[in-house]
Amino acid sequence: MNFPHFMLKEIHEQPDVIRDQIDRVISIGLPDRINILACGTSLHAGLVGQFLFEQIAKIPTQVRSSSESLCAPLLETPNTITIAITQSGETADTLAALQQVQSKRIAITNGIDSTITKLAEDTIYTNAGEEKSVAATKTFTSQLILFYKLAFQIAHWNQKLSDREFAAQVEALQQIPQQLEKFLSNNTIAEIAQSLKETRDLIVLGTGINCAIALEGALKLKEATYTHAEGYAAGEFLHGSIAVLDSQIPTLAIVTENNIRMQKTIDRIRANGNRVIEIEARTISELFSPFLTVVQLQLLAYHLAILRGIDVDRPRNITKSLTT
Repeated sequence: MNFPHFMLKEIHEQPDVIRDQIDRVISIGLPDRINILACGTSLHAGLVGQFLFEQIAKIPTQVRSSSESLCAPLLETPNTITIAITQSGETADTLAALQQVQSKRIAITNGIDSTITKLAEDTIYTNAGEEKSVAATKTFTSQLILFYKLAFQIAHWNQKLSDREFAAQVEALQQIPQQLEKFLSNNTIAEIAQSLKETRDLIVLGTGINCAIALEGALKLKEATYTHAEGYAAGEFLHGSIAVLDSQIPTLAIVTENNIRMQKTIDRIRANGNRVIEIEARTISELFSPFLTVVQLQLLAYHLAILRGIDVDRPRNITKSLTT
């Protein structure tokens, strides 16, 4: 299939990228604490990782922006593992933050033989292939699949998942590529983008594991479309920030199966007469919904950028790898 832009091509490559990762054997051992350092999109992948490590594997996990870690280092214990995530392997803030770490260092990167691989004791490559568009898409989902695999493996080792439960989670992961392909072959995201063509401010809401996806979706909209977009946890949004809403600011709400917390927030927003657009993933377990919800937000950013005549592969002011 021919694609007019690298970003769209790379969005559509995600099912195969995920499929290629599922059967890999990876391990970071059995730590008593995990620290995660990253910036931008990789930071949001780290937040998904934190959710999985804490809620599935029951391992205390901290996440910090690499730039902030330089002035406020994460706490370390004798059995802490620090995971540094960088798509390129050359992100200056993440390299600097990793150099001050005393615990075992593990890098997650798409950059073969990049600088971070020389600073880490072990490297887990995302194997996403070259990503030419500045806005990260397939490298993000390749980071996610690694975190799912690591969390399930640790949970199995420390007996938080039985053999049967572990096998069921792995089987669920194996269904993700097919589910993504089905969505990509028949979606209506372009129609949603058309309705937002003149919108300059957006709110993106998520709950649970999708709080990180709300942040990532907002970032994609900023990067690709120059829209002022902010991501929030749905419940937290009601504690003050809802005051920013008016008739000119739509809300994108990530809706998953049986999500009462999100529905209460949607009802509150609509009761005030404000527009809510639902980003749905009701047909998939909430635990695995980030794969489907983030792809919808990536597509929305892509189509909205094209409608606005933006060079979606090379948006202004940003580069693929921030090395200074």
